[in-house]
Amino acid sequence: MNTLTIVGLIIALAINLSIIHFYLKKRLKIKRKWNGTLAKDKKKYSMVIEIIIFCLFFLSTMNLFIDHGIENFSFSERLMPMFGMLFLLSVNRGIEEWLFFRQEKTYYYDLLDSVYILVSFLIILIGEQL
Repeated sequence: MNTLTIVGLIIALAINLSIIHFYLKKRLKIKRKWNGTLAKDKKKYSMVIEIIIFCLFFLSTMNLFIDHGIENFSFSERLMPMFGMLFLLSVNRGIEEWLFFRQEKTYYYDLLDSVYILVSFLIILIGEQL
């Protein structure tokens, strides 16, 4: 990674954390709640979707790296399955929060996380081309 990519990632992280702290926590007074795969309030179909996303990530990573060899891919291409998995997981969690716990507004955190993951991947992809 070059210096421009690292600076871009730091700026994106600072913007994400400042939006979380100053807008979501201070202004809107929204508290973040933990909604991992094994959380108590988790719906069964959402857990199944997360397990499917993880299995697809695992299978795509194995297919890419075992069948085609890891040395044939650039850094951003190696990170693509991981970023895809993280993006899909955060979108899935955001949609679940929006559907079932809309009044708590905690889905803002998950949707902001998915935007940050997408922006981070784009920064790495663009930084690699420079």
